[in-house]
Amino acid sequence: MAEEVLKVTRQANYAVLTLNRPEKRNALNQPLIEALDQALRKFENDREIRALLLRGEGASFCAGIDLKEVDETSGVHNPTSLESVFGRLERFPVPTIAAVQGAALAGGLELALHCDLRIASDNAKLGMTLGRVGLMVPYDFTRKLIEVCGSANTAWILYTADLLDAERGRHMNIVHDVVPDAKLGEVTTALAEKIAANAPLSLRAMKATVRRCMSETFDAWHDDMLQMARSVRESSDAKEGVRAFLEKRKPVWKAQ
Repeated sequence: MAEEVLKVTRQANYAVLTLNRPEKRNALNQPLIEALDQALRKFENDREIRALLLRGEGASFCAGIDLKEVDETSGVHNPTSLESVFGRLERFPVPTIAAVQGAALAGGLELALHCDLRIASDNAKLGMTLGRVGLMVPYDFTRKLIEVCGSANTAWILYTADLLDAERGRHMNIVHDVVPDAKLGEVTTALAEKIAANAPLSLRAMKATVRRCMSETFDAWHDDMLQMARSVRESSDAKEGVRAFLEKRKPVWKAQ
């Protein structure tokens, strides 16, 4: 199953992980989440690896959580495994790069944000659209948004659920650079090779230092926020929002 949903390519000093559900815009279902976790576990202890490139097959990077899977589990989809694998990606011991084309939405945008560097194609569409379907952004994912683009931009992204084009994303510091879609693979491969040519001990030490500096900044008690998120996920509105999305209609909110 892992080989079907995730392509894993090992180069001399870096690895490439390719989300491989193009017919679903690389939406994250449980098999893909588990495949990502397994691949990260495999490479995080590989001392020859100096960079990791994450990309999506087809026209999109990642459209977020597979809402069909959420609906089939009666709205009680547990994001713990997703948070776990994103945490593993964030703590990956060497620099990570996201090559973002097409849709990078909700969990798909967060997947890119948990990489150290992000290069977007000029056709990329970025957004946190959970408010449209009655779901809640987990605490750690909100923290990551604030870390990357600041509280003011985070508020805009979350409250409006707008889709941002690549240039708007660059101005908000969500992506580092924007390149023509046809050049995305070439540019991100060259970046991975450039990083992988640097001293391995230096790369690991610099990555660890950056992460340590940021980790203490956002270390705050948030048990109440976790409970609030759990209540939102289990609400009738969340079930309605997901079903409305799948049925291509406007949701009817009841605040229940």
